[in-house]
Amino acid sequence: MTRVLCLHGLGGTGATMWPIVAACSDAGFTTLAPTLPGHGTNPDDLAGITWDDWMDAAREWEADVVVGQSMGACLALQLAAEHRCLAAVCINPLVADPDALDGLEWRASRGQAWIDVAASTVGEIAYERLPIESIRTMTEGIASIDLSAVDRPVLLVTSANDDVVDPASSDAIADALLCDVKRLRLRRSGHVATLDGERDVLQRAIVRFVSGQ
Repeated sequence: MTRVLCLHGLGGTGATMWPIVAACSDAGFTTLAPTLPGHGTNPDDLAGITWDDWMDAAREWEADVVVGQSMGACLALQLAAEHRCLAAVCINPLVADPDALDGLEWRASRGQAWIDVAASTVGEIAYERLPIESIRTMTEGIASIDLSAVDRPVLLVTSANDDVVDPASSDAIADALLCDVKRLRLRRSGHVATLDGERDVLQRAIVRFVSGQ
């Protein structure tokens, strides 16, 4: 039976991926959406948690296909680069951005420790503030991914109304990947596409993609 692992973004929980879990389970796939370390409790619990901790947690579950949202999409790409899955679905992934890292270091050097996050408009269970250190370790982790090592099929999903990650990030990732890349563009969705208005379109596309692997 096909095994699907669903990974949420920074500050979220496994609940972010529940609509995908439901659709994949209905299609007969064994599906899991864990809550990653430091999440689902209090933002303070992210202190000391690193990209490696999130990767170690993701590696605990063997999967045929990994579906990720935002940071989870980047974790999925790393798993694909390590040949730990047969395919990956990346929903609004972040691209490596040295300028973003410089900006975080500038903030930290001036004593800032937190960044406030706007409340979710789609009902996502998520932190409304994040440690700068958590964003920095995520940014460094994303920069370490060798996209040229990904040789498994990737479904790359881009939301046109993403106000968190520039939709151009998906284009940059598509250009860097050497594997078979399929694109899905959601014209009315925001960053957390799994819970937004076109989630049914997204679910159907993911089920079709997973069924083909």
